[in-house]
Amino acid sequence: MILARVSLRGVLAHRTRMLLALVAIVLGTAFVAGTLVFRDSVAASTRAAFADAAADVTITPAAHADRQDGTGIPPTVPARVRDAAARAEGVRGAYGRVHVPDTVVLDGRGAPLRSRGSLVADWPAEAAPRLDRGRAPTGPAEAVVAARNARTHGIGLGDRLRVAAVPGTFEATVVGIARDRADRVGDAEVFLDPATARRGLLGGADAFTSVAIEAAPGVADARLRQAVLAVLPDTAPYTVRTRDGEAAARGDAAGASLDLVTYILLGFAGISVLVGVFLIGNTFSMLVAARTRQSGLLRAVGARRGQVNRLVLGEAGVLGVAGSTLGLALGVALAVGLIRLVGTVGDAPAAGGPTVRPGTPVVVYAVGVLITLAAAWLPARRAGRVPPMAALLRGAGPSDVRSPRARTVLAAVAGVLGGGALLLAVRADELAAAGPLLALGVLLTLLATVAGAPFLSVHAVRGLDRLLARRSGPIGRLARGNTIRDPRRTGATASALMVGIALVSFLSLLAASLVTSVDGQLQRTMNADYFVMSARPMTEQVARAVRETPGLDHVTAQKTVRADLITAHGTDRDHDLTATTERFTDDFRLRFTAGDARSTLAPGGDGITVPQAFAEEYRLAVGDPVAVRFHGGGTARLRVGAIVRDGDVFASGATYVGTHVVRAQLPADQVPLDDVYFATAAAGADRARVAEDLERRLAAHPQTKVRDRESYRAALHDTVALALDLVYALLALAILVAVLGVVNTLALSVVERTRELALLRALGLTRRRIRRMIRAEAVLISVVGALLGLIPGLVWGVATRRVLADKGLDTLTVPWSTCAAVLLGAIAVGVLAAWLPARRATRVPLSEAMAGGS
Repeated sequence: MILARVSLRGVLAHRTRMLLALVAIVLGTAFVAGTLVFRDSVAASTRAAFADAAADVTITPAAHADRQDGTGIPPTVPARVRDAAARAEGVRGAYGRVHVPDTVVLDGRGAPLRSRGSLVADWPAEAAPRLDRGRAPTGPAEAVVAARNARTHGIGLGDRLRVAAVPGTFEATVVGIARDRADRVGDAEVFLDPATARRGLLGGADAFTSVAIEAAPGVADARLRQAVLAVLPDTAPYTVRTRDGEAAARGDAAGASLDLVTYILLGFAGISVLVGVFLIGNTFSMLVAARTRQSGLLRAVGARRGQVNRLVLGEAGVLGVAGSTLGLALGVALAVGLIRLVGTVGDAPAAGGPTVRPGTPVVVYAVGVLITLAAAWLPARRAGRVPPMAALLRGAGPSDVRSPRARTVLAAVAGVLGGGALLLAVRADELAAAGPLLALGVLLTLLATVAGAPFLSVHAVRGLDRLLARRSGPIGRLARGNTIRDPRRTGATASALMVGIALVSFLSLLAASLVTSVDGQLQRTMNADYFVMSARPMTEQVARAVRETPGLDHVTAQKTVRADLITAHGTDRDHDLTATTERFTDDFRLRFTAGDARSTLAPGGDGITVPQAFAEEYRLAVGDPVAVRFHGGGTARLRVGAIVRDGDVFASGATYVGTHVVRAQLPADQVPLDDVYFATAAAGADRARVAEDLERRLAAHPQTKVRDRESYRAALHDTVALALDLVYALLALAILVAVLGVVNTLALSVVERTRELALLRALGLTRRRIRRMIRAEAVLISVVGALLGLIPGLVWGVATRRVLADKGLDTLTVPWSTCAAVLLGAIAVGVLAAWLPARRATRVPLSEAMAGGS
């Protein structure tokens, strides 16, 4: 209890010095809390909304039924299942429902209601939404629009909508405006009358996307579910859930749909926590060094080593609890902001307040407190080793010792082992073997750099001083001496910056190599002039518009088909095949280790083209038999016609079969729609004009995009740039925390050196030169951190690029401009980080500084 009070007083006495360490803890725990609260809030509110809107029991198609994806028409429940369920004991009514997401709906001006497609449903007469105005759809070509869409697009009663569904395009007249629910979760954006919905969205099938079952009075949902299961002729193709079960499943699905946001937030948390460890550890190291006499006095009056150790750890625990508390509050606010942001751009996944589950504070406090204790453990051990005589010796203590030899030896061993692992990864023949070695090499070399940071920092500073000796003068020599005075402190501060910059250089090299590789392969392998792409499978109307464009020599379609590949040496289940025609070989110059794809893909061909890695895994050669069992269809007995060489981004891992094989083995309703079209202009045609005609014909299908080779290349560059921007945003946080570490180090250093700085001023050093000296120290630390990060980051990038060479990264490109920008940024970071400490160093009156300090 006494130690707890002393720890609390210690934190309060040094609250200014611990402020930046507290900020690091708050940032890390805030992102952890925000991630958990955001995901839980989305799931809970979605579950509550669906529990309110769902039927007592719902029948839906089973998720893993044997069928093809990509047909454009969702899986359905036959009407006979509805009729059977209606006869179950305890059923008051059974109603077929039609809900089709991602449907293109255009307003009167041809603009889509939503760029990602709209949820279109039939009008549920038994549970009808409330209408702001108008009436329900009662006949063909009538629709009700959600109020939010009506407001956004200026839609009123009597306006016409165009629905571009897979079975065909049709028009509907708006006869009503449906009132928005508060939560808006799962709400349809367009309602059609039931007959039109089945005909226009499902192709007229006597089926539904789900069946809603209403219980008779007094019948529990669980009992009703059992009764429905008992009357169904076959339960395997369907999932039968109660209201709570359906709501839970939808809530979990909504949470999973936001996994990307979750991973981004966890990335922020991980980066900030990792870099914060260095800042917190450095803060406690400097506090322990500054309080050497106090620690010695405690030892002199009878305190044991363990008690002094626990005193420091107690202060770390108090700091961790305070930071976690603030981080939890900030994380809840972050989650609320994210919920509102997501609501403004789409589906408003949560309504009401945030959901904080009991486990969330436990996780947040565990992360904050344990990370703080771990970072303060070594400084606490050093504090416990302070001898009682240190109370009588001014300036003695941990800050006087040099970098431990054991740490340098550990760094050397880890560096050698890490380098060996990277070398073995580069020389490995298979990715499965190279991946673990690469990861091990990265971790060991990171450990080597962090452990060896004190040693490396000293030599790096001396090397920089030799390069700049003529220009640095006495101020530079003073800055160098101050920087290498405590190698451990300098190394820890530089390490915080090093982690972020190592990741920047690593990912920048990979991105630059990817862009260069893609450019080269695009030039080498692609012959097609235009690419028509869509985020969703393309309907027959799109196919017709592309093929009827004048000036085209030919159009090649591709579709993705799911199948099991059965060979003499094993079965590969759920394999994605690419179905196309022999003209594909005109559009792509594929490289083969053996065989010829053209004859394989031609009508009447009975071959399959497999990737090199697949052929090696299953020991296949040209002519070997492969049985292809198509999901939802038959089994084709094919032979390997060609083996595609690994190493091309656009064909790596792809397995090709002829479209004629797919159509022969699958029922018409199971043949997937086309994913992409490759088009080539006819000889002598004006390619620019053909592109304009193609875009004009596809204007009625806004989900499609037309690219020529140059715009396709630019789109790939933009995709890589977007991913890099996201990564850079993550790493900017790491660098921000690292900057706080430099500020913290300099600020505490200035406090420690108050008398020393006063003596320099008494000897004639002006305030301006004092500020220059502190800026030089900050710049040296920042540049050393940048160098320590750039070198291992580039090494990791080179090794990773070599490991992935067979997957398409066949060209190494070093981003020298990024490296130069990092070094210039490090100088800027040093100048900015030194501003406050430099001001403080020169604002203390000379007489006061000479009288106090250390």
